[in-house]
Amino acid sequence: MALCLLLTCWLGQASTAPVRQSAERPLVVDFYALGPDGAAIADLKAEEVNVRLNGRARPVRSLRLVKQADLPPDNPLAPRVAAPLPFGTNGIAESGRSFVLVIDDESFRPGRERPLRSAVGAFLGALSPRDRVSLWTLPHGGMKVDLTQNHDRVSQALQLVTGHGAENETGSEAACRSRTALEATEHMLTLMAGGEGPTTVLYLTASLLGPRRDNAVTMAPGMCEFTTEHFQRVGRAAASARAHFFLVQTEDLVGRASPMTENVAGAGFKGSDNPLEGIENLAGVTGGTRVSMTRLGDQSLVPIARSTASFYSAVIDGASSDIEGAHGLDVKTTRSGVTVRSRVLLFVKKPAGPTVKPASAQEMVKSSTFYPDLPLRVAGYSSLNGSDGLMRVISAAEPVDPTVKFVSMSAALFDSTGRMVAQANATDAEIVQYPALSAMVVSPGTYRMRVAAVDAAGRSGAADVEVVAETLASGPLKMSSLVLGLSREAKFQPRLLFGSEPVAIAYLDMFGTQVTSPVGAIIEVLTLSNPNPLVTNRLSIEQTADAGRYRATGAVPIGALPPGDYLARAIVVVEGHAAAVVHRAFRKVGQ
Repeated sequence: MALCLLLTCWLGQASTAPVRQSAERPLVVDFYALGPDGAAIADLKAEEVNVRLNGRARPVRSLRLVKQADLPPDNPLAPRVAAPLPFGTNGIAESGRSFVLVIDDESFRPGRERPLRSAVGAFLGALSPRDRVSLWTLPHGGMKVDLTQNHDRVSQALQLVTGHGAENETGSEAACRSRTALEATEHMLTLMAGGEGPTTVLYLTASLLGPRRDNAVTMAPGMCEFTTEHFQRVGRAAASARAHFFLVQTEDLVGRASPMTENVAGAGFKGSDNPLEGIENLAGVTGGTRVSMTRLGDQSLVPIARSTASFYSAVIDGASSDIEGAHGLDVKTTRSGVTVRSRVLLFVKKPAGPTVKPASAQEMVKSSTFYPDLPLRVAGYSSLNGSDGLMRVISAAEPVDPTVKFVSMSAALFDSTGRMVAQANATDAEIVQYPALSAMVVSPGTYRMRVAAVDAAGRSGAADVEVVAETLASGPLKMSSLVLGLSREAKFQPRLLFGSEPVAIAYLDMFGTQVTSPVGAIIEVLTLSNPNPLVTNRLSIEQTADAGRYRATGAVPIGALPPGDYLARAIVVVEGHAAAVVHRAFRKVGQ
């Protein structure tokens, strides 16, 4: 009996032991290295970087600088026209940065929104058009805007964010709020887990308490008690999500009279009522940087856009002792005058075994995980679906390597709250096209489209792009998206990238009944920095077999254009009405 109990105890301990890596494998560490001006140092070398994992030095085998954006303009508040992108991609250097704005709206009082809105507005103006931004309000609001390159949508949603903080908040009330905010932050980071590159989180709060018992030591815990474990869970979730934190204090607490701030430095048997202690703790567990929004006003957040334009990716040696989970991380450089910013934890994943089935395209499209093994280009087009007013969205996806063949592909559309509203799995006939196409029907609106694919070698890829599923009108005519492509065997084929082709074909659907006035249409090609057209040509308009549907097509000479990004602009005018202007960015590469 004693032997049986001993074996049972030993087996129980073994079953709960941490899973260790089955073999040593390299680990990737991302960090920022900044000069005195706050911009990235571009020439750091591997031998100048020291990385420690759980206190143990790990040699840096390789070091790569990844540039994701240009430095901000001198005046980020000046009006700018965002240049549209020709397609989405899962290349980390091309896909731009990801920023998550988290506003603790219960930490500041009503009427204190203006400074916050101004600072965030300047920050958005300092970003690249490729950068994606998401807006969350915590602890109860949740996601207001999913990751989007349409920064105006974030600005508009920000105008609806108001403070809900109490004028005279007690310590217990602040403790309850702080604990709930931490729990919501942990949940948000869990949804972000799996990113390949760093995600920057701007956590805007007026106050956050540190660990608090909320009752006498001799009594049961109070209802608003929370511990250091709440902060540590956020730190582990941030490591898993590869999130770099900036803790932004949104207002100056000096002069704000309330029971909580009468003695901000004091601590009794319940714990400290210092409203800034939680901000310091959160910065500690995430390796975050504290920012005071009251010192620089509108310009407070612009340095963040500058310091995150480029990051370093370091490959270090793994070890068989690296169990799955979060490990203490310390990154330093021997070069003087350089500041290193990194997380304080590195999340090590368990390597997938040979029997683990890779994620399918249908699974990947529902996930936020970054899948870079199969490089992709994706784009979306929209058109009226019929008289019901719904929109048909066409997803187009192709491998960057044209010799690669898809074996499966799935596309999905997500609304501004991150809810999936449509999904389409490509058929065998659709997959063999280049690009592969699939269709979904949704209500008019702006969506994030995610396309995932698997190739014949089993490699997985997924990329996102924003699609505006709405029509522009000139009088009784409504326009679809403008599509550029080639004519092959008397059929039109969309193209995401052009090379040595002398001519591209512009295609536009138009819908309307009782069109009695003359209609004219032209196509122009511009550079993204010059409004003067390089190419202008007429579009021919013909009625299709579908009642009320017309097709406009025309040749676009591109052979003489040097490699680069361009903007095609279709202008349609029904006599007596304002023109409808439809844009499509495209890229030409050298051969």
